[in-house]
Amino acid sequence: MKKLLIVVVFALSLSAAAQLPLGSVGNVQPTLCPTGFVTGAACSTATVSCPDEPDIQITFGTYGKPTNGTVILLNGNGGTVPAGSGVASAYKKAGLSLIQFVFATFWEYGNGNLKQAACRPATVFNHFYNPDVPYAAQVTSAGSGAMGYALAWYGMAHEFKNVELLVGPVFSNIKLGCEVPEASAITIIPTDGASFTDSPLYDNEYTFLTKIFGVACLPTTDTPPTHNALWASQSIISAGAIVSYPTTRLAAWGCNNGLNPSSAQSYLFLSEVKTPWTFTAITDCDGAEGVESGKTPDGVVGLTAIEEDMISAMTPK
Repeated sequence: MKKLLIVVVFALSLSAAAQLPLGSVGNVQPTLCPTGFVTGAACSTATVSCPDEPDIQITFGTYGKPTNGTVILLNGNGGTVPAGSGVASAYKKAGLSLIQFVFATFWEYGNGNLKQAACRPATVFNHFYNPDVPYAAQVTSAGSGAMGYALAWYGMAHEFKNVELLVGPVFSNIKLGCEVPEASAITIIPTDGASFTDSPLYDNEYTFLTKIFGVACLPTTDTPPTHNALWASQSIISAGAIVSYPTTRLAAWGCNNGLNPSSAQSYLFLSEVKTPWTFTAITDCDGAEGVESGKTPDGVVGLTAIEEDMISAMTPK
């Protein structure tokens, strides 16, 4: 298929307007912690309600005392598998409490409006915000996508002191990921590491995107303008997004192996952010998104580097 040249700087009119409403968390009931939650966590179930979306169930667990702050974690895909058990010991030792949460079903599946469905994770992020306790997030892949929507569309930037974006946000420019003729690879210029190229195409994720929107992502024929416009309007980076986060530190981590679009989509988001951010290129990832097992340009294991970065950002100097 004919490739199209991508210009990373989009012709968008980005403003602080048109923020979307959050929902609520209710019906909280204590429960036994499922597999994957940190040993010793206190777990509960709850119902998340958002405007114009079906209610969705979550299970969350809290662990440790927030001496220096709280870290909330969300995994990739549909957010149905807990994240964070590998960092619990290091963060607890650093005086950081943990909040893990999972959805009973994929948070992205709702009424065909991904930006609207992103109210679900944004509402959970907001539910655990305490203005008296420094707040951070560590989010992975589609979980990073959820955070991208929370920052750009749900007014959450003022709540977070630090955000670790692992392999994402992956929904930054959905149009470039789904449209045919296909978009070209982009050049990524990390703040730490050598430049590399990555494709924004959802080559392995197209069925997931097709199910979300009800129209074919990366079909075998050219996509109609109506589909392209839909994907553009549902992207994190779209007209009306807030892209300045003066009180929130952003640290992104991406694999440089080109096995999926997570690094390209991450860079498409960061390139529009008007406040400081970092992007560390990770080599020797385990698969497309295994930054934790890869190496930084300085040869540090990814998980160790991410932990150290979070602790440095959240603990008093």
